[in-house]
Amino acid sequence: MENIKQTSNTKKWGVRHTQMGLMFCCMSIGYALRTNMAVAIVAMTDKQHANKDFSVFDWNEKTKSVILSSFFWGYFVTQVFAGHMGQKYGAKLLLAGAIGINGVMTLATPAVALHGGYVAVIASRVLQGMAQGFLYPSMNVLLSKWAPLSEKSRMFSFVFSGIQFGSIVILSISGFLVESVGGWPSIFYVSGAITLMWVCVWCIYGCSSPSEHKTISDAEKEYITSSLSNTACTKKIPTPWRKICTSLPVWAILIAHLAENWGFWILVMDMPSYVRFVLKFDIKSNGFLSALPYLTTWMTMLVFSWISDCISKKNCISNTVQRKMWNSISHWGGALALFSLYMFDTSVTGAMFLLTAALTLNSGVFTGFLSNHLDLAPNFAGTLMGITNSLANLTAIAGSLLVGFIVTESSNKDQWGIVFLISAIVFFAGNLFYIVFGTAKTQSWNYTSENQKEEKTEEDNAIL
Repeated sequence: MENIKQTSNTKKWGVRHTQMGLMFCCMSIGYALRTNMAVAIVAMTDKQHANKDFSVFDWNEKTKSVILSSFFWGYFVTQVFAGHMGQKYGAKLLLAGAIGINGVMTLATPAVALHGGYVAVIASRVLQGMAQGFLYPSMNVLLSKWAPLSEKSRMFSFVFSGIQFGSIVILSISGFLVESVGGWPSIFYVSGAITLMWVCVWCIYGCSSPSEHKTISDAEKEYITSSLSNTACTKKIPTPWRKICTSLPVWAILIAHLAENWGFWILVMDMPSYVRFVLKFDIKSNGFLSALPYLTTWMTMLVFSWISDCISKKNCISNTVQRKMWNSISHWGGALALFSLYMFDTSVTGAMFLLTAALTLNSGVFTGFLSNHLDLAPNFAGTLMGITNSLANLTAIAGSLLVGFIVTESSNKDQWGIVFLISAIVFFAGNLFYIVFGTAKTQSWNYTSENQKEEKTEEDNAIL
């Protein structure tokens, strides 16, 4: 797949690995800031088990659903703009600003809730979502510059495994923070403070591309840039908006992304409430149990990415088949688990097993459709991610609001079963569309010249 061989120098820990570590921490923090409200809102509204030293809010299920979905209202707005700006100006400062805004607003959340009520909390979450709209597109832009082709699956999956890691950490410690002397506000204070610390480190050590890094070795820079030379352009080129919008493979990614966000975010945002009110676990146990699926997902994602890179090196199957295989494991496997939750009267242990299975298998999307943006158009990876991730938030919003509409009684297992059934159907249908119309072949509109296009087409034909 690539002619450039690694030297002993490039096999050692390099600048690219430091950049991946910083990006991993950023993804972890970003998702911790998204997920913290899902656990905190249980403590903020649970009068029976509340810490008497802190305020409790009289928010019903519909209000809580609106609060949990409000993040995605803002998240929807800035995605495409973020991807375009990242490609045009570099992603370093955009990422620092976006995460920094999130950190400051997270620190302010307790005061906002106490003095402004749920309307102010909703407004705060919308603004946080707008800032985090730069996260995914910026990460794709950075990965398109830093990840050599032979390491792409592992690096992509490692960086995005921060999603699970951040969720594991915040869900695991939230129960203890709630019952500590700091109460539920400490969830926001701790996560906000860690966020601002990361911003400081990123501003010092982060970099938009190997060519801009001041201390990277010539050997490592050559290894990275030569690996990406067939697909990446060295100069700014216009974004082919019409070709992107009419590309069926892009639509296949979009449909898969819509399905993913529907099912995944219902599980992420509402599982703490399900564990608390249906499975009857207290706040401290809730944190551990809600974090369990993310722990298994994180480990599985790293295993899947390693297998994916091994398959790519050996050319056992084409990249297109790989993407569809991993995505099917994720979506159809998750659909089966959620359908079983609806269909069978499971025990508490059985319910936790199925929820864990649904989220664990979801790790397949990172070697599935989420990596596909980089396959189709490395030069426009940030823009493509911005488009699909932006529109996919429509289903994240709709899914969260649907829970508030269907689940009128938090402890009603049958109402939750309907939510799981709908999610299973969405998972199944979205992946079916992706299997039929998806591809990993680099698209012609990625290139700037016919010579570059022809050169890459010959390479694609050899491996696809």
